Amino acid sequence: MKALLLALSCLAILAAACGGSESVSKDGGSADRSDASGAPAGPDTGVLQSDVKAVETKLIVTSIIDLEVKSLRDAYSTIARLARESGGFVADARFNDSGDENATASLRLRIPATGHDEFVASLRSLDDSEVKREESTAREVTAEYTDLQSRLVNLQHTEAQYQQLLTRAGTIDEVLKVTAKLDSVRGDIEQVQGRINLIDDQSDYATVSVRLSLPPVAATTDGGLPSPLKVLVDALEASLVVAHALVNGLVVLLVAGLWLVPAGVIAVLAWRRLRRPIEAVKQWLT
Repeated sequence: MKALLLALSCLAILAAACGGSESVSKDGGSADRSDASGAPAGPDTGVLQSDVKAVETKLIVTSIIDLEVKSLRDAYSTIARLARESGGFVADARFNDSGDENATASLRLRIPATGHDEFVASLRSLDDSEVKREESTAREVTAEYTDLQSRLVNLQHTEAQYQQLLTRAGTIDEVLKVTAKLDSVRGDIEQVQGRINLIDDQSDYATVSVRLSLPPVAATTDGGLPSPLKVLVDALEASLVVAHALVNGLVVLLVAGLWLVPAGVIAVLAWRRLRRPIEAVKQWLT
């Protein structure tokens, strides 16, 4: 029992130091260790140079490009087609067709890193388009990737040692303690492997964000006078304003008439009834 606890303590310390410095045995392998009583304390968990694969340069490339186009739908379809032809895909897309110059569209594309430059060049040369903004960044993550791989190998070695200790456990308490340590190491392995997979995906496929917009409507002609189209639009807007005012006036008159007509009828009837007494009073006074 004491030997197993000692082994668990040693392995816990080694597992906590997976991201730090690793010791390598002189003979290039792992050797079994024993305490004073001869009980196994677990073999060395140092990372071997042969276990860590050589890593090529890892770059995460991101590009942003704003295009002014004459037709949102045509440009939208063309860019999606170019992405598929380059071996990539549309990860996210939005289309806002408001029917005027404020209409926009956007696409987030994942393009194989080896074809990134060629794809961006094809966007610059789209027909009936103009580049308004272009940005590109490349972040190197080679060091982080190498460190994650070393940590993963170290954790895998630690996992193997816990599995060996599990086969030597003699009591239920020993099995539970070793199993808890093994589960913790496996959780760390999943986290590190997930980060490695994410870097692989981000470095294998560049991210290109494209925003499409329409050109603003020309307000004047070359001579500085309003264009015929603008004059027509302004005239239509003015006529709508006048028509709206006339309709509002008619509504006001109609509502007022609903009150004035009954009041007028009552006034006429009252005058007819009062006219004779008034005329009789006038005759009597005269």
